[in-house]
Amino acid sequence: MAKTLPFANRQDFEDAMRGFIGTVPDALVPGAGPRPAWSMKPYDFLKANEAADTVNPSLWRQAQLNAIHGLFKVTDRVYQVRGFDIANMTIVEGDSSLIVIDPLLTAETARAALELYYQHRPRKPVGTVIYTHGHADHFGGVKGVVSEADVAAGKVQVIAPSGFRKPRWPRTSSRATR
Repeated sequence: MAKTLPFANRQDFEDAMRGFIGTVPDALVPGAGPRPAWSMKPYDFLKANEAADTVNPSLWRQAQLNAIHGLFKVTDRVYQVRGFDIANMTIVEGDSSLIVIDPLLTAETARAALELYYQHRPRKPVGTVIYTHGHADHFGGVKGVVSEADVAAGKVQVIAPSGFRKPRWPRTSSRATR
């Protein structure tokens, strides 16, 4: 299969690095205990040029692209932190505050992502958090970028889709359980 694909063309790797600003080694995010909250170190095997015989070469290449981590400029005033969790966090620079879109899965990774941003960009407060949908990796890290007190005081606005707090799965009817 690998021989049928244009793997000599490395444009997708150049595209994935477009806008790269910086990162931390292995995207290492310390945890509360002895284990890290996140690390790309376990994925070092992806640095091998050739896919393992048991892996589709296209999936191997996609995994290599997904392993690229750090802070990236998307366009003016829009940045993304990639590879610090199973999702990406987007940061939009407003005139006086930041809009954080999808603050990752854990407070530790979201805090580390925001700190990486602050290492390279102005330290404005987070004024708005947007959850694009109800998967935990898009809202679970909110306490790493804002405090409950600031939300309660109206200093931070949280925007979520309609029905965000409702259960996503229908309840099992009594008929279905018979």
